Amino acid sequence: MTYTIYEGTKATINGGQFAFDCEPDDIDTAYDALAENVHLNNQDEDSQDLIDFQNAADDDVETMLSDMQKMGFIDSWEAEN
Repeated sequence: MTYTIYEGTKATINGGQFAFDCEPDDIDTAYDALAENVHLNNQDEDSQDLIDFQNAADDDVETMLSDMQKMGFIDSWEAEN
């Protein structure tokens, strides 16, 4: 599955968006892709944003992306086979 994410209000993405490939239940690969490509606007050690980003709901990739969207780290996302 290919997931495309678009930057949100709490973070930036080089180019405004990026895509990555992973299985729908491969949370580790999805989180690594997000951690490498999504740059939090407030990265202080004491930032609640950093804590929220690390603790996003992660039952599966779509749940994690929806939670990241709800929290404002990404604006939207798309999935395609």
